[in-house]
Amino acid sequence: MHVAAQKRVVGAIIGSALSGCAFVQVPSVSPHTRYDNALRQAVAFEGAAEAKMSLADRMARWKVPGVSVAIIDDCRIVEIKGFGVAGANGRAVRTQTIFQAASVTKPVAAFAALRLVDKGVLSLDEDVNLHLQAWKVPHTPLLTGHPVTLRSILSHSAGLVPGGYGGYRKGSPIPTLLQTLDGIEPARPKPVEVAYTPGSEWRYAGGGYLVAQLLMTEKTGKSFDSLMRDEVFLPTGMQHSGFEAPDGQDVAVGHVADGSEVPGGWHIYPELAAASLWTTAPDLALFGVVAMKASRHDRHALLSPGIADLMTTAQIGSRSLGFVVGGEGQNRHFGHDGTNVGYNSSLILYPATCQGAAILTNSDNAKPLIAELLRGIADAYSWPDAMATPVVVRTEITASVSERFVGTYAFADIQGVDPFRIIHGKAGEDLIFDRGDGHREPLYATAEGLVGPDSGITIKAVTTGEGPARTITYARIGRSGSAKANRLPTPN
Repeated sequence: MHVAAQKRVVGAIIGSALSGCAFVQVPSVSPHTRYDNALRQAVAFEGAAEAKMSLADRMARWKVPGVSVAIIDDCRIVEIKGFGVAGANGRAVRTQTIFQAASVTKPVAAFAALRLVDKGVLSLDEDVNLHLQAWKVPHTPLLTGHPVTLRSILSHSAGLVPGGYGGYRKGSPIPTLLQTLDGIEPARPKPVEVAYTPGSEWRYAGGGYLVAQLLMTEKTGKSFDSLMRDEVFLPTGMQHSGFEAPDGQDVAVGHVADGSEVPGGWHIYPELAAASLWTTAPDLALFGVVAMKASRHDRHALLSPGIADLMTTAQIGSRSLGFVVGGEGQNRHFGHDGTNVGYNSSLILYPATCQGAAILTNSDNAKPLIAELLRGIADAYSWPDAMATPVVVRTEITASVSERFVGTYAFADIQGVDPFRIIHGKAGEDLIFDRGDGHREPLYATAEGLVGPDSGITIKAVTTGEGPARTITYARIGRSGSAKANRLPTPN
């Protein structure tokens, strides 16, 4: 259903949506903006004065045109604010400006699937091939004794690939769901198939969520957008959310890392359950409130206590059924980040205190800005997780440090990502991380390697000895895991 039509439907039944108290009223204006002049960087250097930064300055630094923020405190949305512009025409980001949520679509889709489990329509642990009709998970010996289930799909442990999708430019042929599952043109990615034993580990798999999408629509007989409207959007009060590109509405245009607009404004993502949600920050925060109330076993929750616990408890690694979870006690949190071409988003929730935030941006370059913004919000609202800035000791960038790290590198295990470079800065002393798409930031030396205080990049040499490192690790402070990258030969 188109977003405008959906809004009319919501208006017609708003009384019933309010009963059961899943819907939350939100203020039309922000009562305060304490956090937007108190952002913190990912890293602080020992001996340096603590620096607080303004959101406006950091948006300029990262070339992020627009940001929309909705903050949850004590199970209520207490602050909504738009910053910057939605596009080159200078139109301001407002509280109801619509963005692509990217992979934050996944927990919203998972919530709908879990509601269907609660109703007995779906099973978490049956082989999905017993119920799929128009398409089946392709047979492989890996499935022997290890069927693909909805539980493993929602926790990214079903053995399925591919991981993600890049969308299609406006005007391009758009594949159907079945064409995407089969990898048939005009679908570009590889087909959805099993690449490792289901349940043995987790690997991020947008393709798995497309299998869940097909299962949900076939079992209910509804289109996916109609199903999502009934199971999530209407019960939660998400009046401005849907899966159709909102042409002619208050929409934020996507931007690439150098600050220019995505050609055509945005890419189209036919992979609905994986990446295609259009929404606003307050709508996403409404979903967050409902998810937290379910996790707190609220009397009027939209999920049963047992299913809600599965939604917020790690099943494998850090993955629950739909979310990424972390922390313990008061610090326990769940949420999800999203990245589409031209957009970055984040939803983070602390159920013990019923606090959190939804952040939507219209830039490829916004990941570090979102992290800085979350640190400012954590300070302003006294979140249980203080998101403390680590203090590191800066050392001199010597000739041997430069020789060790300056070069061009390609990730060893991440496909579809261009090589990055570590180069000398203008002064011939500082080093620069250059992603090759307009993203550049300074790197400084520590006893362990290099650190980028802007985004929290840490780079360490894996190979020992003197001279250029053949292999390095790339990680970000505050995020789990790291990736290996290998030095590419120097062109003659």
